Amino acid sequence: MIKFFRRIRFDLMEKNKTGKYFKYAIGEILLVVIGILIALSINNWNEKTKHRAEEIRILEKVSIDLISDINQLEDLINQAKNRQTKVDSIFTILYKDSNSDPIEFLKLNFEAISIENHFEVNSSTFDESQASGSIKFIQNDSLREDIFNYYRITKRNYDDENTVQSIYRDIYPIMFKKLLASKEFVLMYSKIESTLPGLNIKTLGKDQDYIAILLHKGISEKVQIMTWKSFIDKAELLVKHIQLNQDKDAS
Repeated sequence: MIKFFRRIRFDLMEKNKTGKYFKYAIGEILLVVIGILIALSINNWNEKTKHRAEEIRILEKVSIDLISDINQLEDLINQAKNRQTKVDSIFTILYKDSNSDPIEFLKLNFEAISIENHFEVNSSTFDESQASGSIKFIQNDSLREDIFNYYRITKRNYDDENTVQSIYRDIYPIMFKKLLASKEFVLMYSKIESTLPGLNIKTLGKDQDYIAILLHKGISEKVQIMTWKSFIDKAELLVKHIQLNQDKDAS
């Protein structure tokens, strides 16, 4: 094709048709420019198609991560409510049934006080897209901002951090001293009879340090449940926002 146009130019020059030559040259330049513009347009269209496909992939995977978060949070809330019920049962034993079996009382305390849970947000898709820069392919500014806000809040999650730290810092020391350093626990742990005093449930009901950790545990469970419920609300709203965005693009 290039040789064909070149031959035409040479013929025009040899026949001294300068005017036609310049017109032809300008036309040829215009054809080249148009070809370049078409190529750029096709390239841009291909890039937009790739970006759109990546946007769809990211949003679909974020939705899956969010649903996983919701399921995890619902399970954590159920476990926390179960521990709250056990704390209430301990108070009932302390002040209404202090003659309960010490071994069963110890087991109840273990289940209510010494166990903690914390929420681990599923952020792999978000982290990956942020690291690669593909998060920018989400065209809806409001949706992209909501995604950033969700992960900013859930990753920070101070309530869970404080609860975990408090178990080791505040609860375990008192629990070991008031409950575990007893004849019943040593027997349960090592199958050996010790000379330690037996567990006195009635006395524990008057022990401020022990009652303090019970109250602390019960209140921290309530705070975590409230926090987890707020995370569920945010995750559900974000899933709906993603779905609305996808439905809008599909229509």
